[in-house]
Parts: sequence; structure tokens; C-alpha cells
Amino acid sequence: MSFSEFRRSEEFQEIQLNEAIQAGIEATGIGPGQATQGGVTTQAAIDDGIAAREETANNNTINKDKTITKTNRPYRDPLRKIGGGRVLQYPIDLDTDIQDYFEIQIFKYRAARSLPSIKENNQGSNPIGSGISGGYGQNSNRRGNRQNFRLQDLQSTIQLPMPPSIKDMNSVDFAGGTMSGLAASLFGPAVTAFLGGKGAETLDNEKVKNLRTRASALLDTIGSTAKEGLGNLIGAVQDKGFRRITGLNAIAQAVAGIGVSIDVDQAITRVSGAVRNPNLELLFKGPALRSFSFNIRLTPRDADESKRVRMIIRALKQHSAAKRNPQVFGQGSDQGSNFLLGTPDVFKLRYIKARTQKDIKGLNKFKTCALSSIAVDYTGEIGRFAAYEEDSQPVTTIISLNFTELTPIYDEDYAEFTNDDDVGM
Repeated sequence: MSFSEFRRSEEFQEIQLNEAIQAGIEATGIGPGQATQGGVTTQAAIDDGIAAREETANNNTINKDKTITKTNRPYRDPLRKIGGGRVLQYPIDLDTDIQDYFEIQIFKYRAARSLPSIKENNQGSNPIGSGISGGYGQNSNRRGNRQNFRLQDLQSTIQLPMPPSIKDMNSVDFAGGTMSGLAASLFGPAVTAFLGGKGAETLDNEKVKNLRTRASALLDTIGSTAKEGLGNLIGAVQDKGFRRITGLNAIAQAVAGIGVSIDVDQAITRVSGAVRNPNLELLFKGPALRSFSFNIRLTPRDADESKRVRMIIRALKQHSAAKRNPQVFGQGSDQGSNFLLGTPDVFKLRYIKARTQKDIKGLNKFKTCALSSIAVDYTGEIGRFAAYEEDSQPVTTIISLNFTELTPIYDEDYAEFTNDDDVGM
């Protein structure tokens, strides 16, 4: 038997125990059955020696485990799921079979891992083999695609009574645009050609191989489009009003050389009461992202409900925070890096009808949302702190949540709703 095997044997352990007992007896200075003035007996000393030996062995085991954990522990997400990831209901006796409710599901953010191109996007459904990832799943229906966009790994589910105020607002960005008559005359033929009208063959010339040389090539190729633009310029020069405005601008520029600034358009308006026609028109600028605000009032009735309120607040706060060390270059490859921050978790919101567990037709539906802000008022409506005696839980807590959808609303999003009596998005 080797020495290492002997140290692990029962015989060696018995020897160690006997030495501990003997050390305890010698420490008392008394014989078996005798007692000191303090009442310490030989048996008590033996017990103390055994306890000291066991404590030393336990400490050695703990230190050994710590060393092993420190050297071999792989990277893992430092935060656990609140409540083990189970459904958090408030109130705790919320009956979803008889009561409509508002559901908030929290997921990890799934990045697109691609950029949109001219022909494909990463916000919708693309043909198989397009090479653009991050869009909708090919084998899922429209509802499944919308509700699962940019989602992975469910973290928590929160179910609450219907909020007291339910509103939505769809908007797009319009703004006024102006263009002078001269600019329209010069550039109009080129735009017509761009849209496939007269002169399109000039823009589609195969000799123009890249964007950098296209402008110079168009100027060198005096086709019908360029001739029409030059004709418009000649017509503008022959216009009496245009010639006079040009002359006034020349005078204003000359006067500006001696430090006097003159607004020609304002001067004309002061004298004649007329303004140059800006051809003002309201023009579409782009889509807009929708935002939703909710105020949720939580008033726990007992200790269990107080615990549930704290868990709900913790989940909303924790999962809306930015992530350190996102591990985007592979598991553990950039552990400890401070170069990148990860996207906070995202949220799936639903108004759900009791019993059927389906979306409520009379209320708006949501795309995947980010929780842009959360505010918690621990004093409730009274504006003064009041708490229960048992656990000092605030009597009333008001949570203000602001969600923003990740992508805009498009007309094709309404194709999901086949019934005309559903309000849709």
C-alpha cells in the first residue's frame, strides 16, 4: 500500500482521532472522570478535540473546493432567472380563466447578425437562400413571426390585471418640403428618367459601371434628358421675374462685400407684399416607432403578495439593464472584456382574453418591445412612506413603464389579421 492510499484508509483516520483525543486530555491536565473548578471534564475535552479536528478537516475541504472552482469554473451568466423563471402573477390569486389580463414576457435579445441590403431586409420575411438573417422565420405564420421577432430564451413571465389606461398611437413622419421653380425645371427631367420615363436609357447606360463615374458620364453624354434640362434653363433666363431677381441678388452680394447684409426676398415682400413661390408640399419622411406607457398600481395584501411585488419589480429592473461582457465573440472568448456592452433583454406584450388565451380583438397588438424606462414610486398616491409592520413593505407601489417597439409598423403587418373586425396593430 502506498503512503497516499494509507492516508485515505480507515486505519489512518482512527490514528488521527486517537491523537486528537489524547491532545484534548493532555490539554486539561486531569485524569479520566476528574473535573476542574470550571466543570470541564475529560470527556468535554475529548469532545472539544474531536470538534476542532472536524472543523479543520471541513475548512481544508472548503478551501480545496474553492481552489478547484476558481481554476476550472467556465463562464456563465452571472444572473439567475427571477423566481426560477416561473410565471409571476399579481395578485397571486389572479384567475386567468375568468379575467382578462396583461402579460409581459421577458426574453434575451436575439441580434440580427446581418445588415439589410438593397433587395432584402432583416425586419421581415425573406426568400430562402437570400443570405440575409435576422428576419422572420420561414416556417412560421405571420402572428408567430411578429411575436417571436428578435427573441430567444424566455427569462420570466409577468401576468397583471388590465392596466387602467390603455392607449396606442400609430404615426409616420411627414414634413414640409420646398423647391424653387428653377431647380424643379432643371432636375425634373433627370428624376423622370430615374423613374423609368423619358431618358431612362441614359441612366441605364451599360458604359456607366459604378456610382462614382455615373455623374460625370451623364454630363458627357448629352442626350435628350440633358438637352431638356438646358432648354428649361434657357427658358428661365428669358423670364422677366427671374432676370430681375438675379440682378437684385448680384447687387446684394456686392453690398455684402462692405459688411451690409440684405435679404432680397424680404425686401421684395416689404415693397410688393409678394413672396417667391416655394412650391411647398407636405412630404413623407419615413416611419416612426411606437411607444407605450403603463402605470401599474401594486398594493399587496399579505406577506406572500409583498414578496411577489418585489420579485416583479426586480425582474423588470434587472432585465432592462445593459449587459456587461456580452460574449459576442464566442463563449468565454472575450470574458472580462470592457470593449462592448450587450443589448438589454426585450419584452413581448399581450392583452389576453380569459379562457381562450388569445389576443383581444378590440385592443392593439404589439411587436417586440424594449423597456426604455422604468420608474418606481414607493410612496403611492399619498406621497408619504407607509409600510406594513411585518416586513416594511410599502403599502402601495406605483410602477411607470415606457416601452418602445423595435421596428416600425408597415402595411403588410396587417395581413396577419384576416378578420375585418380585429383592430390589428
